[in-house]
Amino acid sequence: MGIRVSHENQILQNGGRNIGGASQTEESRLPSGEAVRLARNIRYMNVGDTFTGKITDINGQALELLLADKSTLSAKLSQRMNLSLGQTMSFEITGNGGGKVSLTPLYANLAGDSQVSKALGAAQLPVDSRNAEMVQAMMKEGMSIDVNSLLDMARTVAAYPQAAPSSIVQMQKLQIPLSAENAEQFEIYRSNSHQIASEVSSLAEGYAKAAGEDLSLNNALLEIFSPEGETGSLEILQNAVAEEKALTEAGENGEEKAGTVPGTDEGADNADASKSAVSQGEALQEEVLPEAGTAKEPGPASILYGKNTVTGDLERLLTEGERNALADKMEELGVPKSITTNVREAKMTPSETLDMIKTAIDHFGKDPENREAFTSALKDLSGSAEYGKLLKNEIAGRLLLSPEDVADREKVKEYYERVVRDTAKLSEALSESGRADTTLFRDTVNIRQNVDFMNQLNQVFTYVQLPLKMNDEASHGDLYVYTNKKKLAEKGGNVSALLHLDMEHLGTMDVHVSMNGDNGNVKTHFIMQKAEMLDFIAEHLPELNERIEKRGYRITSDVALNREEKNVPQIMFRTVGDERLVQKLSFDVKA
Repeated sequence: MGIRVSHENQILQNGGRNIGGASQTEESRLPSGEAVRLARNIRYMNVGDTFTGKITDINGQALELLLADKSTLSAKLSQRMNLSLGQTMSFEITGNGGGKVSLTPLYANLAGDSQVSKALGAAQLPVDSRNAEMVQAMMKEGMSIDVNSLLDMARTVAAYPQAAPSSIVQMQKLQIPLSAENAEQFEIYRSNSHQIASEVSSLAEGYAKAAGEDLSLNNALLEIFSPEGETGSLEILQNAVAEEKALTEAGENGEEKAGTVPGTDEGADNADASKSAVSQGEALQEEVLPEAGTAKEPGPASILYGKNTVTGDLERLLTEGERNALADKMEELGVPKSITTNVREAKMTPSETLDMIKTAIDHFGKDPENREAFTSALKDLSGSAEYGKLLKNEIAGRLLLSPEDVADREKVKEYYERVVRDTAKLSEALSESGRADTTLFRDTVNIRQNVDFMNQLNQVFTYVQLPLKMNDEASHGDLYVYTNKKKLAEKGGNVSALLHLDMEHLGTMDVHVSMNGDNGNVKTHFIMQKAEMLDFIAEHLPELNERIEKRGYRITSDVALNREEKNVPQIMFRTVGDERLVQKLSFDVKA
């Protein structure tokens, strides 16, 4: 009894579009976005691998499954089965070849299992897919399947009908607090679709687009993402406006006295006044804008996420034409040329530029006599492509973590507190703008729930997700600490950690680090997925060893190739073997 998925006729849904996945040769034409990642990866799973899906449509022998990463997969039943809409099932890969994948519901393998049947019969529980999956999961986790244990677990599983029974069993085993939100996040983590970094670009782009459609939402976003602390933008703007006014008045006075006979005292006085005004303006500009682009700490070097750039360099973010177009629109808003010149010449950072736009909106928007012209100019600005890039850049930058902050526990904590705070404000802003029933709203809520779930995990595991701003790329990282179970109670026992990184150029890299508390010996083991990166890492290992030894440790390092990719949640949620995670640190990421 199985389900056969043919990739020649499967349909992957991305938003409101249907994309036909025809063959291996046509794969390059499929979108590479996160929305179809899990569905496409199923094609490359090994026999024995499992995944979970929710039945969203049944039409005869055909059904549609909603996967954990929100993509959908169409499949065809090879035999009739008793299935229902909304049912969540786990499937095992039983065959993968020739462009076709055979799937078997986990409970189907248990239909003839006398132990499962007897256990359910003794507890007077029906032998159906969910109960069978529950028993199998309990057996896999080494849990008792006596009558009372089965009845207790069955009641718990029934309380979360939208979650896979195996997920509920594993959460109970790991002592992860049960809730509908946690169950949903647990399944997202199990499918390795939990990466915040993968959502940042599309989320930032969605808000930039929405800001161009709604001035109130745009203003709310500027309030949320404006630089924290005193920036001095208002003083700079006011002084620049005063300077421009002085220069204009000096010019007008010179024109009025143009008929004065040269050489007279009056003409000389006017000329001197004009020169004085000009020199005062130049001095004011020199005083007010002496270090445009460096008044605040400079932004990070260019960060790339796929084709989307997050950078602290305006020249790398916007082309010369885009900077000129942005400067023109800022001038229409009332920003003086002495400031927009720094935009044209990329002497301001993207953050400073956006902060100046916000300051101009707050300053000039209060003038009731000029409201109509101001509103028109603001619509023109916020709806422009160059402003959209600027806003997207700032949002994405705020939702990623700087590598230099990773070593500081407090800064990691502050980062997650900021993410929770910002996403809460974003959700409120979307609700107020009538966008509560949108994908953008749901994705925003998902990030906040992801962080909250991470906090729940930290009551059990030492784990933190690292959405990193790396040089020329945005990368995902997972960090958790574990130790040998037998030596857990021993003073000075071994402590081990795993750092998992997904990077655009280096590819997937796992760094295993272990330290003996008694003698200070440290071992690092680099596992690469790309063979071409082995020599690169090996070349720099002596440099790493030298730096560690300067801190008083003895270190040995090596690098190896392993093409068998295992995601962090699979390793972290493993409860068998001789290792377990320990609560060495606890990142409380609740706001």
